[in-house]
Amino acid sequence: TLGALVTRARQMQTLERVVRSWLPPALAPHVGVATIREETLVLTVRSAAWATKLRFEVPAIVAAARTHDATRTVRDVKIKVLVEGGAV
Repeated sequence: TLGALVTRARQMQTLERVVRSWLPPALAPHVGVATIREETLVLTVRSAAWATKLRFEVPAIVAAARTHDATRTVRDVKIKVLVEGGAV
């Protein structure tokens, strides 16, 4: 239903704000949250350069995720580079 979609969108926006708070300020605006699939947090970036920088943060992201209710089950982070014209 539409209500469920709106609720899910709000949850994802909140999750994105939380995840970005775990990142260095220069990196945070370039990272988006795609989904949480099983025990994997899927993040998006706009370029391979940002993906490389984000990979260095994966251990800290997983550690922070384990302390947050919505991401407590996260054990891994997958990074996807969006094609040009994609949104974060």
